[in-house]
Amino acid sequence: MNVKISRSLGIIAALYFTANFNAQTTPRDTVSKEQKIEEVVVIGYGSVKKSNLTSAVSTVKSETFDDRPIYNVGQALQGNAAGVNVIQSSGKPGAAIDVKIRGNNSISSSVSPLYVVDGIQTFDINGINPDDITDMTILKDATSAAIYGINGSSGVVIVTTKRGKANKPQLAFNAYWGMSKTVNNIDVLNLDQYKTLMSEIDSSYLTTINNPRYEGINTNWRDEVFRTGFDQNYNVNYSFGNEKVRAYTALGYQGIDGIIDPARFERISAKMNLDAKITNWLKLTGNFNYINTTLKNTSDNLGTSRGGVILSALNTPSFLPVYGSQLKVRNTDAAGNFIDGYKDGQFALNPFQSSWENPVAYQSRKNETQTQRFMSNLGLEVNLLKNLVWKPTVSFDLIESTNDQFTDGYQTSYGRDKKGIGGKYLSTYQDVNIENTLTYTIKSGVHDLALLGGNQIHEKRNSWHNYEGNNFPAGTTFFDYNTVIDDKRETLVKEHLRELSFFGRALYTYDNKYTIMGVFRYNGSSALAPGNKWGFFPGVSASWVVSNEEFLSESKVISELKLRGGWGQTGNVSGIPSYSHFNLERVSRVGPDGIWRGRQWDSGNLGWELTSDTNVGLDMGFVNNRIKLSIDAYQRKTNNLLIPIPMGPAQIPFYRNVGNMENKGLEFALNTQNFKGEGFNWNTNFNIAFTKNKILELNWVPIIDKANIETVGANLVRFTPGQPISSFYGYQVDYVNPQTGDLVYKDTNGNGYFDTGDRTFIGNPNPDFSFGFSNNFSYKNWYLDVLITGSYGGEIYNASRFDLEMMNDFKNQSTAVLDRWTTPGQITNTPRAYSPNSQFVSDRFVEDGSFLKIKSATLGYNFLSPFKGVSKINVYVTGQNLLTWTNYTGFDPEVNAFNTTPGVSGVDYGTYPQVRTFIFGLKANF
Repeated sequence: MNVKISRSLGIIAALYFTANFNAQTTPRDTVSKEQKIEEVVVIGYGSVKKSNLTSAVSTVKSETFDDRPIYNVGQALQGNAAGVNVIQSSGKPGAAIDVKIRGNNSISSSVSPLYVVDGIQTFDINGINPDDITDMTILKDATSAAIYGINGSSGVVIVTTKRGKANKPQLAFNAYWGMSKTVNNIDVLNLDQYKTLMSEIDSSYLTTINNPRYEGINTNWRDEVFRTGFDQNYNVNYSFGNEKVRAYTALGYQGIDGIIDPARFERISAKMNLDAKITNWLKLTGNFNYINTTLKNTSDNLGTSRGGVILSALNTPSFLPVYGSQLKVRNTDAAGNFIDGYKDGQFALNPFQSSWENPVAYQSRKNETQTQRFMSNLGLEVNLLKNLVWKPTVSFDLIESTNDQFTDGYQTSYGRDKKGIGGKYLSTYQDVNIENTLTYTIKSGVHDLALLGGNQIHEKRNSWHNYEGNNFPAGTTFFDYNTVIDDKRETLVKEHLRELSFFGRALYTYDNKYTIMGVFRYNGSSALAPGNKWGFFPGVSASWVVSNEEFLSESKVISELKLRGGWGQTGNVSGIPSYSHFNLERVSRVGPDGIWRGRQWDSGNLGWELTSDTNVGLDMGFVNNRIKLSIDAYQRKTNNLLIPIPMGPAQIPFYRNVGNMENKGLEFALNTQNFKGEGFNWNTNFNIAFTKNKILELNWVPIIDKANIETVGANLVRFTPGQPISSFYGYQVDYVNPQTGDLVYKDTNGNGYFDTGDRTFIGNPNPDFSFGFSNNFSYKNWYLDVLITGSYGGEIYNASRFDLEMMNDFKNQSTAVLDRWTTPGQITNTPRAYSPNSQFVSDRFVEDGSFLKIKSATLGYNFLSPFKGVSKINVYVTGQNLLTWTNYTGFDPEVNAFNTTPGVSGVDYGTYPQVRTFIFGLKANF
């Protein structure tokens, strides 16, 4: 780890704990006497007093993220909750956010948490406007998540949005504008250095480069590809109501232009929350959301040969121009007309391999997704008897998405080869949930009992309707299926899934000291075969509020002390196909030319992945809770790991439950009021999580390899028993031979020569710990909020260096190759140019991924009642990704090129860079 990071952590720790020592020794009588208000925490299908909480639960308030330029709810969780690891694996606008609660507990299934937005259950949080959120509650252990059964194995995030208040009408407006640039750059060879390298690889390359047609051309591809990004965000909301009806309405717009064209994210959102008291015994609740997003994609996570813009911007030699018309000599036909590749408006050909185009040519490819989403639920609250409440709810979530792709048949060599190529991909996801709950509460003296029972009917219908084709009429600039001439293809796939469940919870508290909670969910799914359709998921937990005992009630130091513990089970259904117990075939295309091909073998013995979780916790408060500390230790074991096993000549998948794995860890959360005075206040939140995972058993397929890199034709990651998930696998470099300049690999199997048996485990992407550290300062009307995030111990496989340092062809390389071996006797860690044995997966490109980052800093000022009718105006400036301390040589250590591949993490391969953003914001309340 970089010494700078260690020193930075030391300075932070010294300042922090010094301040908190002062807070602890503050005289008790200086603490303001405030009325104690019992905090209530939202849990599954209800809420509970925080003092009676028995499980591992964290809460994130909107104040921690509402001044940051974020587009996804997952970004709001980053650094704000212990055990919640959030990786923004790409800086691309609208890119998916990878959220993991307490690590990765599956190899082939999704480990994204379940989100419950105002009662609407979903795994897709894309498009939800963070500005509408009040707070988020994270259910981290199985005792709290078991009530969600087969959907709760990766944790649950309960999102609560804003609502109207009686007799308090309020109009609010907020907006911000910002600019973005890359956080870091990768330097590549200049033209002279590139020519020298090419002379060492192949002298014929140098002959081509010195062709008179390229004379005087020296293109700066970074300037051609990278630009300044622009952010803008506008939200207006109005809440109103009386004792009978309350409503919250909101309208929002967000637009983000990325630093690499054509990347752009655009969202329009509309929301209404409604609460109506119809009678003394009947209430109506409604939540309605409409979201419209447009995502323009820049191709990344690909090599130069496959259209990856980022690596192409680094690899494309500077002697090439953007357009063929910029060449000093342009080829013509017998009639004197320019031929393809030299015509006006066409991108210049790569003389070494015409299919490897320049990055601006790749940027011209259209890939745009338009998504409309309607999320809503409608519920009643019926007081049947005293303390007996029935809540029927219907939820509906509809997502319709259209992805348009097109490469025209004129500008690029790839497009000309096909005379235009494109497709339109339509997808529809429809979820309907019908839930009924009965809640009975009774409080008598020192006894407090709450009972919950319910059932859920869930129906999911998905469809994918795709159109593709090549060869379009001249001048076509967008995909039109009706004009396709060659290879016209239409495919249609539909799925239908049904689930039924029954659930319950009992919560009993005695004398505000001892609490016990039991939960269960009995789940059934149509995806599984008869006999395996049903599963039972229980959980039990308890807590003891020691500080309410007489022997601690008068303590002037300890204001809160609670012990917690629990055990529970959850399931994971995400990796199970909708028709797992059938042999399936699928037609290759709609129409008479379609060919039926095998799609799936009957997997009738399949069951869901089962996660068992044990958690113990300790909550402490000191000096009237000015210092609060929570500690949790957990062990999470997942059995029946689901794996698709390719079988037969066609490699058709056969699904099996083949093994188990384990996660265990420690979490600490420390919240302090460091200083509280007349004009100045300083609060600090610090959280840190230590996590370890290991695969315990894999039957049928004891070795699973993933994360293939096309440049070397090999996988980077291996899953096998005894190793952490997503471990890097390859050769270990010993040294560069001073006489030959070739890499020498370690003989790890001891057989005396180099062979595939020398491969071993060479890296672990899972960090030893990750942390978040936030400080909130206020002085009169000024405030300053700073969020620091970090990770230590995780490694990154920088696969981009295969394309930037392998020196095996005509691609430009990074300046790291200036240290390459060139003469006998030279001592260096970089091999010679065009060394065949440098093209293996090895630990040469495994790097320390530890980092310390100032994730965001906000400075603001509040104008109180500046005008008649205006209660407050807040102006602020925010910087995001301000500073990063790391040893990593890529763009940014927060990266994962394989974020859509289950189980894989920590690989960088031409990933869109992270950005540093500065915004100016304005908020007004009327």
